[in-house]
Amino acid sequence: MRIADKPNQRLTEEEIQSLLTKYAEHGDASARDTIVMQYTNLVESIARKFVGSGEQIEDLIQEGFIGLINAVDLFDPSKGVKFSTYATHFIIGQIKHYLRDKGKIIKEPAWLQELNQRMSKVIESLTQQYGRPPSEDEIAHVMDLPEETVSELLMTREVFKVSSLDAVTTHEDNNGYTVDTEKIKEKKAVSFQLPTEDKIVLETAMDRLKSIEQQVIYEFFFLDLNQTEIANKLGISCNYVSHILRNSTKKLRRILQTEEIQDAQLQAARLAKTGYANDYDINRIEVVDRLTGVYNKHYFMLRLDEEINRSIRHNHPLSVIMIRVEMPETIHKLAKLIRFDDVMIASAGKIKSSVRKTDILARYDEDVFGLILPRTGEYVQTIAKRIETAMAAPIQIQSGNERMAVIVHTAFATYPNQAKSCDELLAKTTSAIGIIENQEVMPEAA
Repeated sequence: MRIADKPNQRLTEEEIQSLLTKYAEHGDASARDTIVMQYTNLVESIARKFVGSGEQIEDLIQEGFIGLINAVDLFDPSKGVKFSTYATHFIIGQIKHYLRDKGKIIKEPAWLQELNQRMSKVIESLTQQYGRPPSEDEIAHVMDLPEETVSELLMTREVFKVSSLDAVTTHEDNNGYTVDTEKIKEKKAVSFQLPTEDKIVLETAMDRLKSIEQQVIYEFFFLDLNQTEIANKLGISCNYVSHILRNSTKKLRRILQTEEIQDAQLQAARLAKTGYANDYDINRIEVVDRLTGVYNKHYFMLRLDEEINRSIRHNHPLSVIMIRVEMPETIHKLAKLIRFDDVMIASAGKIKSSVRKTDILARYDEDVFGLILPRTGEYVQTIAKRIETAMAAPIQIQSGNERMAVIVHTAFATYPNQAKSCDELLAKTTSAIGIIENQEVMPEAA
């Protein structure tokens, strides 16, 4: 019996992997639908953890499915990451974005907070005892709790995180020793909770470090050993461990950033070959704005075209926000000229920290940023408001200690409700904030 013939049956891991590969290679919509149906229980289980928000469970489940579909669309089977783990990250993230957009804050009950604090101490103690993160059954044994309860507690921690959606989940004691509860999933150590995009290339990035750097990074981040423990284990000084950590983490960040840019360049080259960007040299495509570090207009246009086509194929919405950044009229024009670059750099950072990792931020014009929001419909207004609120506070100027107020104007439009094409999306948003695109001027009638 073929996979397609048994959509209502539970598929094996091998069958699901086969469907994921099929979808990644051919965009087979029926394969995606089958995969999504296989993880209905996962979505509902995670959604029920958020019932304390006061939102209808049906709405939470719907957001969870959006996260699951995003996971299917973005999953790369060749990376060897377990899909259920990958999907869980997206499901939780989507629900939390939804709750934040709705202004919901979930308060952790006092009894649960106390139980979590107790579990944190047990985790720290067992980590030091075994020299590795403990498994769920080891934690359960010490706490005299069923293993299922420990698993539920670990899942609940995701619900009550109040830090950045993409931040590492850690608990820190007075000595700066951190424990990452995300790693306590299996008996073996697994990778710490980087954003999904970075996690995909982490393995390759680690290979580019020297052997001693790989070992120190692994011991510190993956096994949670402190610097003294690493020094004793490797027979080197604490100062040398500190030096290696400082330098190797900088290297990793540079490698991860370079990989992201290279991926964008490859994607831009692939799109250019389709005929959308025939005027560009495929072998030397610039994708990043050199001043702000976000994408440039050229890449923005390529991605918008691709995202529109994806939205058409999968029948989901897409939104675009244009963000103009201005300095107040009260600031002298010479000061504006001097501080302009600093303001744009700082603004790019603030905007980027206010949106999802899957959103595409670019410098669209001299003082305008463009933002593509895949799978975003009616909530685009809330996201625009979030950006405006973040930019309302004076921004920190990178080249000095001063802070400067800016004025932000946003305009947004959604496909397909408000615009039916890339051109319409751009026309609605750019005209609303005063961008005049280059157009062919027709001669006046005689």
